[in-house]
Amino acid sequence: MSDRLPPIMLYVPGSEPGRVAKALALDVDAAILDLEDAVAPAAKDRARQVCADVLSAPEPGPERWVRINDLGTPLWPDDLRAVTRAGLHGLVVPKVESPDQLATLDGALTILERERGLAPGGVGLLATIETPEGLAQARPIAAAGGRLRGLGFGAGDFSRIAGLDYPATDGGAAAMLSWARCELVMASSLAGLDKPHDSVYGNYRDLDGLRREASFARQLGFGGKHCIHPTQVAPLSACFGPTEAELDQAKRMVAAYAEALAEGRGAVGVDGILVDEPIARRARQTLGRVRSSDASS
Repeated sequence: MSDRLPPIMLYVPGSEPGRVAKALALDVDAAILDLEDAVAPAAKDRARQVCADVLSAPEPGPERWVRINDLGTPLWPDDLRAVTRAGLHGLVVPKVESPDQLATLDGALTILERERGLAPGGVGLLATIETPEGLAQARPIAAAGGRLRGLGFGAGDFSRIAGLDYPATDGGAAAMLSWARCELVMASSLAGLDKPHDSVYGNYRDLDGLRREASFARQLGFGGKHCIHPTQVAPLSACFGPTEAELDQAKRMVAAYAEALAEGRGAVGVDGILVDEPIARRARQTLGRVRSSDASS
């Protein structure tokens, strides 16, 4: 199981097989087949069956993730039994508020993997922080280890619960949301997790607003963003993916640093930047991000 989260993840209602098929045909890092908010209560069983059919065997294309129902509801065990199959890359877990919830989920997954002959620990988890309680526990949640590949932020639900306007009436971001995002970045960094993922931008026709919010999230330290419509994929890929100039510089940094080490030097200048081990490591991560994307396509 890779420890890297796919940067751009597209939600699609799990109850709509036509839309699921279209999502899986797109050039996107991952598709999230939704069993939670995008599925009406009466359609939950149908959505589970659609997802089970899609996940029955591994296929080329984007990673296949499933957002299960809140662990505080009685729905998630049926979700798990339906979707724990060979083609499942990971689960998006909504409204996580404690590491104990992830431990419970891990135990249930371990039993299903064993029963179904799947690789142990092969299903990753993305824990979404959507409540003040979850934010207060972000650091212990991030340190849960095991299957956890990263944290996500649910700005809409968080704002509703915290009594914030969302989206902000001035087109910006509430100060509390900025602080919450920073806390997720810090929690992820302290736990050695991949960079967290930002929440969806609800107005899929407002691509300029999407770019502004995505750029702000990247500046804060987020490594990707969820989206709800295919038109959002390209702008987000451009925001969170390295540019050609960044790739070129990273290649030159890695090569120059390797040559410096061979000559017994611990640092070298590239484009006016002193490249030592931390900078070289970051350059290797930039190049690795592209290789990971190529390998999953």
